[in-house]
Amino acid sequence: MWYLLSLLLVSICAAQTTDGGRGELPGMRKDIFDQMKDAKNKGPPGQTAKRPECPKSDKLSPFRAFCIVQGQIYVKINDTEEKCRRIVSIGGANASALFDASRTCGAAGEWKRRVAEELSAVYFVGGWEEWPKSEGEPVELEFEDGNVSVAITPENYEVIKECWARGCGCEQAANPKMKAILLSMLAICVFGIGRDGVKLIWEKLFGSKKEKEKKDKKEKKEKKEKKEKKGKKGDDEVTGDESTETKSEKDDGDDGKSSKETDGEGKDEKEEKEEQEEKNKETKDQ
Repeated sequence: MWYLLSLLLVSICAAQTTDGGRGELPGMRKDIFDQMKDAKNKGPPGQTAKRPECPKSDKLSPFRAFCIVQGQIYVKINDTEEKCRRIVSIGGANASALFDASRTCGAAGEWKRRVAEELSAVYFVGGWEEWPKSEGEPVELEFEDGNVSVAITPENYEVIKECWARGCGCEQAANPKMKAILLSMLAICVFGIGRDGVKLIWEKLFGSKKEKEKKDKKEKKEKKEKKEKKGKKGDDEVTGDESTETKSEKDDGDDGKSSKETDGEGKDEKEEKEEQEEKNKETKDQ
């Protein structure tokens, strides 16, 4: 008896903290021992909780076409429908609830694929119980224009698996703005290529004549310029000869004038001498 009481007392003492639990009270400051204990209980730093794996799918589907556009689900339940319809709920679960349930397990970037291909697994994770238990059983689908029950089959699953990522031909998945932009770009490219092709063909057929005319005009212009330059050079030479002749004539005139002046000066000196001799002779006679 005493032995059992001793073991109980030891276990109670071991469970107590170093400060008797006072560090857990509001407003109390924790010491280093409390911090070490908290770190030990939390585990290694930086470790995050791992996302759980999703349960396996039954690989059954009620849809013949499926696409997700702007948070809404659009489907076809048979091949005779012309357009995909927006679905309100599948077995009582709306689109938002299905998306939230799909994000709680598996790879984070594959939540849309799970809604499209693994709808039974998403139902299990979300806790709904309306999903059929076996192949061929119906599930209730709610549309904007009413409710309908559709059987789940593996053939539908294979169709959805192959086409849901491309929109399965639903017009909602085709972005009209992007389509218009792509068509405009295609038209511009076709116009540009066609214009260049027509221009190339035109130059090939008629461009040689134009080039020849252009070349002839250029040659004529060059010949004319050469002729003008040559004529100008000849005029300069003639002008130079005339200037030389005029200069020579001027020099000759100056020389003649100088000779005349010299002769005139000699004549004046001779007359003065003769007059002087006559005066001297008269003086002597007196």
